[in-house]
Parts: sequence; structure tokens; C-alpha cells
Amino acid sequence: MQKPLEIVPAKKADFVRSRTDKYFTKSRQIVERFGDRTVTYGVFMRRRVVCAINPAIEALREYYPADAVPLAVTRNYEEGAFVPDQKAIFTYCGSYANLLELETLVLQRVGTACVSAFNAYKMAMNLPTTAFVDMHARHATGDDMSQLAAYGAAVGTRMAKLAGAVGFVGSSQDLTAPYYGQAAGVGTMPHNLIGYAGSTLRAAQMYVEAHPRDNLTVLVDYFGREFTDALEVCR
Repeated sequence: MQKPLEIVPAKKADFVRSRTDKYFTKSRQIVERFGDRTVTYGVFMRRRVVCAINPAIEALREYYPADAVPLAVTRNYEEGAFVPDQKAIFTYCGSYANLLELETLVLQRVGTACVSAFNAYKMAMNLPTTAFVDMHARHATGDDMSQLAAYGAAVGTRMAKLAGAVGFVGSSQDLTAPYYGQAAGVGTMPHNLIGYAGSTLRAAQMYVEAHPRDNLTVLVDYFGREFTDALEVCR
């Protein structure tokens, strides 16, 4: 169900204004001086992607004021659909003055999610029997990017599952685990635990002792002896 529009309080307006590109703020001041208009934006990507735009639409609805010209959002593609490059994924129409400063926040939520959805789909389809764990968190810039990338990967996985692939089955974070239908993050060991244990085998033994109910994945490349260490752990 769509969220109801609400009049944007000063706190929300300040949130947007401190994060938007400055030329949008200056442009809003010009429009307010010379007269507002009703405009339509078209959002597109310069490469092929998978549609994952719910976070962008939610941001529009959250920060667009209810006392302005009514906001109208039109989807050209459903979540999970392939979108050709240069084609508008969705359009939105409303007060130019009130939409100007939202452009930065909207685009931040389109690119990361849509590209992540496309990449996750391609990974899953190239290795259809492989179960992937989303471990992008260490490469993200914070919660916003973690959640956008995880949302996109979940959308891409959903489409890959329709074609018979396994796709992404979980996340390394509790924060983003619900996107994959999980209550908590998953994972076994970082490389530094093997250094701490002194051997690959000992790290595996310590892990099993501490977490006996977990499935075990062992990293066998810490010492550069992948074959011998893997065989030792398996034995």
C-alpha cells in the first residue's frame, strides 16, 4: 500500500536541502522568484539494468509536500523487468519548485539498486546451481548503500529464481538479511581468524566447537596452500 502524502515538516526539508546538489537549491530559488510550473521528469540509465526503483519512489513520496501540486508517478517497467539503456524507467510529475531538490535523493536510490539487481541476476544465471551470500557490506559507504545494493540484489535474485537459478540466499549483515527472507546474517570465518588459529584446520575445528549447528565454509587460501589445506580439512 502506498504511503499517504504529508506536508513536509522543516526537519525533513532541512534533511533534503543539506543533501541535494547545490545548483538544485539555487534553481528552486529562481523558480520561486519567477513562477512555479508543473513539470514531468523521466529517469533513465545509460546502461541496461533491471528495474529496482521502489526505494526511489518511496523517497519521492516521503519528501514531496502534500500541499503542492499533486505528485503523479508512472512506472514504465515493473520491479524486476529488464530496462534498455536510455529508456525512461519511470516518470514523475509535480511542482517544479518542490521537485528540484529531490532529484539528488531520487537518483541516489535508482543507480545502485538497479545496477545491483542486474549484476545479481547475471551472476545467478551464469552459475545457476550456486547459492550466493551477499557480502558487499564491507565495500559499501554505509547503511544507505548497503540497503540499496541488497534490495537490488534481492530483486535480481527473484527474477533469476523464476528461471530456475538459486541466486542469493542470504546476507552477511543482520541489517539486510530480511531482503533475502532471513532473520539474521550468515557467514563463517574471515581470513584473520585462520591467522589467529595458526592453521586452516585448527580454524575450522575452533569454528565447529563454537558454532556446532552452523554450516561450515572454510577459506583455504590463507597460507597459499589451497590443495593441501583443503584436503587436510576434508579429512
